[in-house]
Amino acid sequence: MPSLIAHCGVGYAIYRYYKKKFPQGRRKFWKIPLQLVLVAGLSILPDLDVIPAIIFRNMKAYHNNISHSLLFAIPVALLVAGVFHRIYRSNFWFWFVICLFSYDLHVIMDSLTADRGVMMFWPLTETRVASSVKIFYGLQWGLGWFSPWHLWTVFTESLFVLVVILAVNYFIKRRDRSESQGSQEKQFRGDV
Repeated sequence: MPSLIAHCGVGYAIYRYYKKKFPQGRRKFWKIPLQLVLVAGLSILPDLDVIPAIIFRNMKAYHNNISHSLLFAIPVALLVAGVFHRIYRSNFWFWFVICLFSYDLHVIMDSLTADRGVMMFWPLTETRVASSVKIFYGLQWGLGWFSPWHLWTVFTESLFVLVVILAVNYFIKRRDRSESQGSQEKQFRGDV
């Protein structure tokens, strides 16, 4: 599985891209915007299953199972979207899509790791899905907490996050430029 670096980095990229569409407000979690906490939190939420895995010392029995299902994400997204819809008094479906996207990207990223795969379509099937294309080396829990291989994970995932954020910045600039040109054309035609 990728580490928190990759998952939180993708969560940040989602937040950054949709930042203008989030309802405006001064709600913060300490000094961090609540929307960023939401997206980053949902990006790592499936990995809460490592808590019982560490307690009971059995990663295979607890990790990458039902919490790593694209379908399990639906009730989670419905619940969290309902809460944020009430907090911000804004569009429920916008929140639902953001929540589902943040959660499901975690599952997809884990399937792209050199690992045993994830139960992506649970409860329909317990078959594990692992992509033949591996993007992440991931954390290798069997090597212990302080393995030098974890440095490789930190390096490659930091590089991945950098590339993702650069790509998001590029698409934000393109979107903003397109929106700016569209409003200028409307002003020119007198549509405003």
